[in-house]
Amino acid sequence: MLAIQGLKCIYDTRGKGWSIELVLRADGEETVRHFDVDGADDAELLIEAFEDSSASAFDPETGEIVFGYEYLDLDEEDEEDDEDEDEGVEEEDDEDSDASNKDGKPKG
Repeated sequence: MLAIQGLKCIYDTRGKGWSIELVLRADGEETVRHFDVDGADDAELLIEAFEDSSASAFDPETGEIVFGYEYLDLDEEDEEDDEDEDEGVEEEDDEDSDASNKDGKPKG
């Protein structure tokens, strides 16, 4: 697998066709591979996948372009949000007790 360093979208005005060029790095050397794509939508899809991925590579044996993504653990985030909400409720309770007089009667 060769690391993809960059991706370029090309529209050939003479041939009226779209293509993608991959800038690949291996063993300290850069090389460019050229691939025809079916149209602007396919080119845009590849560019978005490259931009959104955390890692991308080209496998010269299979001809596959692989995009890797890191995902957040949403369950872990939800637990943190729940803890933050619980702390906010406790703080509001403290504020309510501060609003009463020293003799325990509400101000007002």
